[in-house]
Amino acid sequence: MRPLLTIPPWLRVAIGAQCGLLIGMGLGRFSYTPMVPALIGSGSLSGSEAGYVGAVNLGGYLAGGLAVPWLLRRADRVFWLRVAMALSVLSLVASIVPGGFLWLAVWRGLVGIAVAVIMILGISSVTATAPTGRTGLATAIAYTGVGIGILLSAAGLPWLLAMGEIWAWTGTAAIGLLALGLGLWAWTGPAASAARAIPPPPATLGAARGDGLRLVLAQGLFAVGLVPHSIYWVDYLVRDLGWTASLAGMQWMLFGGAAIAGTLIWGRFADRVGFRLGLIAVYLSMALGAVLPVLVTAAPAILASSLLVGAQPGLTAIIAGQAQRVMGAGSMLGLWRWMVLSVGAAQLVGGYGLVALFNETGSYAAVFGVGGLAFTAGAVLVAGLKGGGPDRLA
Repeated sequence: MRPLLTIPPWLRVAIGAQCGLLIGMGLGRFSYTPMVPALIGSGSLSGSEAGYVGAVNLGGYLAGGLAVPWLLRRADRVFWLRVAMALSVLSLVASIVPGGFLWLAVWRGLVGIAVAVIMILGISSVTATAPTGRTGLATAIAYTGVGIGILLSAAGLPWLLAMGEIWAWTGTAAIGLLALGLGLWAWTGPAASAARAIPPPPATLGAARGDGLRLVLAQGLFAVGLVPHSIYWVDYLVRDLGWTASLAGMQWMLFGGAAIAGTLIWGRFADRVGFRLGLIAVYLSMALGAVLPVLVTAAPAILASSLLVGAQPGLTAIIAGQAQRVMGAGSMLGLWRWMVLSVGAAQLVGGYGLVALFNETGSYAAVFGVGGLAFTAGAVLVAGLKGGGPDRLA
């Protein structure tokens, strides 16, 4: 007797990556942003410590990307995906303990390592198993995990924070545990078999070297552009514009909602018009979203910024699809790892650099301005990509 609902392996792989990104990035990284004002207000962290804890998370991401080849020599990708999801949840649970700056920095560094492993191994599995004409959709499904994590944490954190920081961390960890259960299921059976059957990446990038280098650099610029919103968005609304924590939290909720809807929209858009045109469009939209709130502080501009920058997983979904097209039928793991390392290095430099810039100047305009310039430069880079037409269904 056949089951009523059969999930194709490529979709199950996408769901597994979605759960991993929900835990590691949506919760592990982005749930920290709306907590920053409360952590500073309670004295748990100083303003500079809050920024550096965020930067440590970005440093962990770079370390995780560097560790992937070493890890794959010891076990297969499915094993490490499961381990990374479990480590991410453990980090969320450990954050419940009020251990101060060093304690929080250590655990957020570990979740940064884990999310890099999920990003490299999970997304390269998604693009390798997606059928023709479904690459944009498959990667978009995976990246909605980021938005779901942001949305859930944004919806629950304001009233949990009202009861105390411990409750906020506990609620975040509880959501992570539920996602871990679904993720462990997804990375079994057909999805695990499909992922393990992916051929190893080529030793060199070959003919893909030119476009590959553009993608590596563009990913780094994307990472720099995203730092201001990922660390300072809620803090800017509360401490500079005088918004209440609840109203600022609602903007973070919209940020998460845009990450879900925008990712699916951008993914389908790229499948229809081509990955190159899709990349140019999303880079320019994010450049506008980055600088708009410091040029115009009215509520509509703030709303537009939350929606435009919130859709950021859509860019990563499209650029992952482009990376697969550049590599052709082969595995994109090698190229994708360099792209993730570019993100990690740019986040590390950009994270520490922009925190230092803010600490020196106290200017949110300077920080968000750098973000807008980085996104604009990314648009210029991807405009030079070869090809990138629509990915038609066979």
